[in-house]
Amino acid sequence: MNSSTTSELTAEPALGERARADVPSTTSGGTDWAAVWAVAAGAFALVMSEFLAIGLLPDVAKSLGVSEGTAGLMVTAPGLMAALSAPLLTVAAARVDRRAILLSLSVLLVASDLLAALAPAFSVLMVARLLLGVAVGGFWTIGVSVAPRLVPAQVVPRAASVITSGITLATVASLPLGSLAGDLLGWRAGFLIIAGLALATLVLQFFALPRMPAQHAVTFGSLLTLFKLRRARAGVIASVLVFFGHFAGYTYLSPALHDLAHIDSTWTTPVLLLFGVTGIVGNFAAGMTAARSIRGTLTAGVILLVASLALLPLIGTTAPGAVVLVGLWGLAWGAMPLGLQLWILDAMGEKADSGLALFISASQLALAAGAFLGGVTVDSAGVSPDLLIAAAVSAGALIALWTAPRLSAARNNR
Repeated sequence: MNSSTTSELTAEPALGERARADVPSTTSGGTDWAAVWAVAAGAFALVMSEFLAIGLLPDVAKSLGVSEGTAGLMVTAPGLMAALSAPLLTVAAARVDRRAILLSLSVLLVASDLLAALAPAFSVLMVARLLLGVAVGGFWTIGVSVAPRLVPAQVVPRAASVITSGITLATVASLPLGSLAGDLLGWRAGFLIIAGLALATLVLQFFALPRMPAQHAVTFGSLLTLFKLRRARAGVIASVLVFFGHFAGYTYLSPALHDLAHIDSTWTTPVLLLFGVTGIVGNFAAGMTAARSIRGTLTAGVILLVASLALLPLIGTTAPGAVVLVGLWGLAWGAMPLGLQLWILDAMGEKADSGLALFISASQLALAAGAFLGGVTVDSAGVSPDLLIAAAVSAGALIALWTAPRLSAARNNR
């Protein structure tokens, strides 16, 4: 990296300074970390419920008598419902206390997981997954945006990092834990465990969350504010490309390990656990580096993501090569949800609710499209073309990130 690039990365104002300028805290000097961690726990439970199904997919297909392609709708359907519900809930609940919204979404999560665990047929399971999509769309929109309501302005970035860490940890841990639960206990037990986790989260939120009255009226017209801000638009475009590319490959990571590196099912779960561990490392590393430069953090993550995807068909044909690349892939993805949401939160300032609603819609649509089209590619051409296409799409995020204005220019255009 040359000196001009380095100076551009570090020329952005520190994230803490931007938070102080753009996002007023509504607390009176106090720092409610218990509430922050309660929101993070809710994020973890929701996203774990969404992506646990990837690891349980083969067992569900066999148990309920559907093909694995049909069972893949368990991943696609919640994404589509979340994309629809995020803007609708943001407008419908514009004047509702944020505590009441978060508690209601947690109740819906418990009901969804219990219904999934007890589903006698695949159609009932799909109803449960659609209910989950409503909860996911609402929580991803409201969860991060309440950080300024819980802590003083100078620590908003750290609070947002804690909340998004729940999302990131669940994203990277769900597939290996789902696979492990399916192997040891069966897929119904996997959903029951998550239902228990969701119930514990609900109790924690009930006691930890303060009242958070709505501050700004949100209308469908105000949701379009995001499209008027170049920096925010760039963040959404980058998110769409990254989510599409990641989930086009990630959804079919288990078949890739088997077909490319000839890793049998006995060793698949440990390799997926490695993905989760390195993802956790990537999340917390991004939490530190994003305070200096969100653009630099995301650039490094996208480059590593693209390299991992593209190299898997080339040097991931041996077990050691595949293991190393899967670890690097996890490290890259661990930084993505945190970095992308901080980019939107940063670009939108106090209009974050509106920005995050459309960010979630776009990301969830990209997730669903990536999983679906990745499956079509795997069925028709194999896992290698799927991974190469995923890498090419993800690489486009670099263009979006580096053609976006710096925050100072974006702020002047608001």
